[in-house]
Parts: sequence; structure tokens; C-alpha cells
Amino acid sequence: MEKPRNRSIGRPILKGGAQEPAPKENVSVPKAEVPELENPLHEIQPKRPSESARLRVGITPGDGSPLHYGALVRLFSDNAIFDSVLPFVYGSAKGLLQAAEKTGREDLKVVTQRQIQDIKGRNVQVLEPQELSDENGEDALLPLQSGIRHLAQGHLNALVSLPLDEAKTREKHSDFKNQAVAVAEVFSANPFRMLLARSMRLSFLTTANRPDMAAYLNTQRIEQRLRGLYSVLQSDFSITTPRIAVLSADAKGCSIDAEVIKPLVTSLFESGMPVFGPYPAKEFFFKPDRYAFDAVLCMYKEQMETVFDSCPKEDCCYYTAGLPIVHLEPIFGGMGTEEAFRSLFRAVCLAVDIDAARQQNGKLTENPLGYHAASYRRDGREDN
Repeated sequence: MEKPRNRSIGRPILKGGAQEPAPKENVSVPKAEVPELENPLHEIQPKRPSESARLRVGITPGDGSPLHYGALVRLFSDNAIFDSVLPFVYGSAKGLLQAAEKTGREDLKVVTQRQIQDIKGRNVQVLEPQELSDENGEDALLPLQSGIRHLAQGHLNALVSLPLDEAKTREKHSDFKNQAVAVAEVFSANPFRMLLARSMRLSFLTTANRPDMAAYLNTQRIEQRLRGLYSVLQSDFSITTPRIAVLSADAKGCSIDAEVIKPLVTSLFESGMPVFGPYPAKEFFFKPDRYAFDAVLCMYKEQMETVFDSCPKEDCCYYTAGLPIVHLEPIFGGMGTEEAFRSLFRAVCLAVDIDAARQQNGKLTENPLGYHAASYRRDGREDN
């Protein structure tokens, strides 16, 4: 496998400002002549009011199974979760209490709220408005719809949606595709799905090997995804110059690799974007060189899911990238309560990290000249 160049490219390191230079001997400096400089590091730190200092994270219970509510009980079993996050559940307080009894947490106190404005404090809270059930009983999609509405209204910072049985959901809602599409439809953007594994970030272009693959995997579509992925890595993961690997299409009878992917990768690399490939998908994930990249663009979803063979599903979750909000989906596949909890906990932690990265990136880019000017003066280099 060809190793990527530009190995010197790395993450940015923010250093504190240097101390004021000491006055020279026998030279008195009047206080009035010493400029009062603001510390630039204070300007780039996320600032939130005292009550909203914690990230507000709504969690939907997905199918509402005992496994899902059991993972939620395990999440709330440690009060430390409330130190930096304000999590709450869209769903049934009864289901949460029943799961608590089965797991030996009868002492779990659950507060039921009817309005999202009432969510506050450090209690285990369930938002249970009347519309969470219809005349035919509980509807697993209604909690998700409630969370999406609050995202659009600005009442929610992040949404973590537990797995949903898409086939059963389509029986009541024929136009439902998946949770990521349901969230993305509310916002006017170009979102795409990413798989965040323990040590890799991946995206894909299509879910299956289409009969019109040669026309679908065109230069414009691949370039748009690469640029979108590059931007998301910068803003949501604080990677200054991300290195992206592109996998081969491996389409029999097609010349996509030679005629589309390879020329595009070469063109983007020469323009300054560190993009490499195409690499054979069957070999890529079994070589250590895969860790040299910050993200991988797969042509098909099946290529991306190869990661599950080398990384436990509990260490993975789906991220709906390219949206003004944060939406994550943990992966529960043949897991017990403890593994499901670890997947849920990872999703909540990622929501906090992504939100913090966005705030920091926004502060760094809103007035870069002003920030660097303050740093320049503070280092005392104007005297040199």
C-alpha cells in the first residue's frame, strides 16, 4: 500500500501566551505606558451561561425494548454523567423504572416532565408529552419526531437516538427511511453518514452495488463528498489538515478507478488536499497503514462495515455529519446491557466532543486577524 505523504501534517496545538517581558535594569516603565492586553485563550474557550453550561442531550429509546431502557439505567447509574451533560429521555418513565427494578436499581428516582423547558437540574428526567403515544398504542417513531422538532426549534443541542426497527416502523409510517434521513430532512444542508469507530472515521457513497454504478460514481459526486468530509473533520474533530484515504470501487467490468477516482485524487492532492488512493477495500482494513489516515471514504456501505470484523460494534456509532446540530446513533447488535451501555456512553461523549470542537473552531475562525494580533502583542515581539 502506498503510504501517504505529508506525514508532518498534524493537529493544531494551542499554547498559552508568553509572559510579559521583564523591564530592563535601571529602566522604569510607567504603568500608564504598559498596555493592558486581553488573554487570547479566554476568547476561544466555549462560554455558556451557568444553567446551560452543560450540553443538553436528548436520548430517544428506539424500539423501547428492555435492552434499550437497561442501557439508559446503566447510563444514569453514575451521577458523574450530570457534571458536563444534561441528558434526558424521550419516552416512558414506566419503562425506565421497570428496567431499573430488573437491574437492581430500585432506588433510581425518575422525574417526569411535560415540557422541554422544564428539563433542568441533576435528576434522571423523562420527557413524556401526550403525543408520544397514539390511539393504537406506543409509536416508536414519535419520540424521535419530538426530538427532531426540538432540534429545529433550538431547544436541544444534541440528539442521541437508539436503534429503531426500520421495517416495523414502515408499517405505520410508509415514508420512513431511517433515523438519519428523518433528522436531515428538517435542515437545508447536504448531510451524510459517518461511522465513528475506535480509531477510524468512515463514510460511504452508496448502500449497494447499483446497476448504474458507472454513472452514479461520477467525479462530481465523489469530489463533493470528499470536500464535505474534509470540512467536517476540520470543524467537528479539530483536525487542521485531514488525511483521507479513498477506497477502490472494485466494480467488475467498470473502469471507475482508472477513469474517475485516480484522476480526481491526483487533482485534489496537487491542489493541496491530502487525499490518497484508490486502495483495494479487501486489503485496506487489514494493514496497519490504515491508521495513517484521519478518515476513509468507501464507495459502498458494505466496504465500511468491514470495520466490524476488526473492531467491536460497541466501540462504533453512526454520526449524521454536515448538519448544524449533532445527531448520533449507537449500534446495538447482539449485545448485552453492559455492551449496549458502552455504545450509548460513547455516543454521548462524542456529542460533547463534537459540540466543543465546533465552539472552539467558531471562536478561532470568527476573527482570526484579531486573535493573532493579540497573540503577537502578548509575546512581546513588537519590541524586536
